[in-house]
Amino acid sequence: MKLISKRAAALTLAAAMAAGLMAGCNGKSSSGSTSTATGDTASDSGEITTLTWYMSINPVAADTAQVIEKLNEYTRDKIGVEIDYKVIANPDYKEKMPNLINAGEYFDICFTSNWTTDYLQFVGKDAFMDITELLPEYAKETYDFIPQAMWNAVKVNGSIYGVPSYKEMGWQGGIVYNSDMAEAYGIDMSTVKTIEDYTAVLQTVSEKSKAEGKDVVGVSGLTNAWPMAAPYESLTGNPVLPAAAAVPEFGNFTDMADKAVFNQYASEEFMNYCQTVRGWNQAGYLGGDPVNYDSDTANRDNDFNNGALFSYFIQYAPGTSESLSASSGHGVGFVALMDPLFETRSAMGGLLAISSASEHPDKALEFINLLNTDKYVGTLIRHGIEGVHYTAVGEDQVDKTMGGTLTDNGYDYTYGWQFGTPFNQKWDISYPDNIAELFQQYNDSAIISPNNGFTFDAVPVETQVAALTNVISEYAPSLETGSVDPAEYIPKFLDALNANGVDALLAEVDAQLTEYNASK
Repeated sequence: MKLISKRAAALTLAAAMAAGLMAGCNGKSSSGSTSTATGDTASDSGEITTLTWYMSINPVAADTAQVIEKLNEYTRDKIGVEIDYKVIANPDYKEKMPNLINAGEYFDICFTSNWTTDYLQFVGKDAFMDITELLPEYAKETYDFIPQAMWNAVKVNGSIYGVPSYKEMGWQGGIVYNSDMAEAYGIDMSTVKTIEDYTAVLQTVSEKSKAEGKDVVGVSGLTNAWPMAAPYESLTGNPVLPAAAAVPEFGNFTDMADKAVFNQYASEEFMNYCQTVRGWNQAGYLGGDPVNYDSDTANRDNDFNNGALFSYFIQYAPGTSESLSASSGHGVGFVALMDPLFETRSAMGGLLAISSASEHPDKALEFINLLNTDKYVGTLIRHGIEGVHYTAVGEDQVDKTMGGTLTDNGYDYTYGWQFGTPFNQKWDISYPDNIAELFQQYNDSAIISPNNGFTFDAVPVETQVAALTNVISEYAPSLETGSVDPAEYIPKFLDALNANGVDALLAEVDAQLTEYNASK
């Protein structure tokens, strides 16, 4: 990916620090202690480095301080580090962390993403350190096991400024459904491969539930379903905005094969999708008001648990159906509509970055490496302290209810992807025994998007982006839930997009993509 930004000073600083580290230079910690760069642990040198770590997570668990103290007991001995942990709830972090960075507040590590404390924005401001050369030395295990596609996705001008959370590779769209109801109604979900195939399922649910005197909504989540029906690569990083590229493995948008960038809303695939869901809406399969129903996830979950909703579209991750089965009180199945797709934006959901002003990038990377590779650390940071917040179940699982005696244990981040890869933990018993294998299968099947590593700088067309966003908000929800006639409203939608600068957006994306490809 490429940003239009000068960062010579940051690169010089990083190079100087890397050279100093490899020469064994010492740095003064913010707490007044010293840090050696020779790889000595605390037991070797007796020196402890304090690292300031700003973290975004929600909610902030009541027993956080207790868990961090336990963490520090371990890391002091393991790598000569203790953590000054400054955790902020997600909504506040989005506002506070950028202000702290802009004000020059000292930190060593912070959470960054494409949805809070924007990674690309703050790389462009030289806030994060170039760790390309340091990673193989101070976080070699992490560097080696995270796939190269993820490192490529987070590179800016060829350099790495953050360690991404390696979990599921990309995203996979599909439908979760009440498998007990499907069995009772004689529905074979293995026959469903496309959106169009689902029409017969919804008809059966409608007919058989009505025969029982029930009013079961067939499916919800349609405002998220369109990219699953005809997957494409989002070149803006926002799949709602026009500017897509075809992914050959999916066989969609063949009429756009001669275009590197196109408007997905002007495609035959979009018209076909809208016509299909229009038929569902008119047949009464979607409930009374699908746009508002889709936005109320609490009501959706309640209806799904109670059998008033048969299914909904979802971006799936391994273990989801098993977890939903445990929480809903009935069987839950999943039917995939696509193989997983890994795009540049897939790696931007969460990273840990090191401040360009950090005095201890070596120790910061050693700590990030522990978060990603040490099973004790991975379990502690997610589940808390054994015997206090959970009980062990065998060698590889934990029970956060401690045998059903706890409903609120004071510390629980069950999946905890924000801390780094979840693969170095003991898994909660709500996940299947073979969860690691399921993730491996998922990741092995992921399709890497054709333009992985490209990211779009929207500044030159920010006026058009704002206007187009408003147009999409006006038209897309009604079209994507079948609430209006696509034959009438898609032409109006496209006219509005044209009037608000869609061609300028497509041209700018195309120009930047051409430049990116030429620079590789």
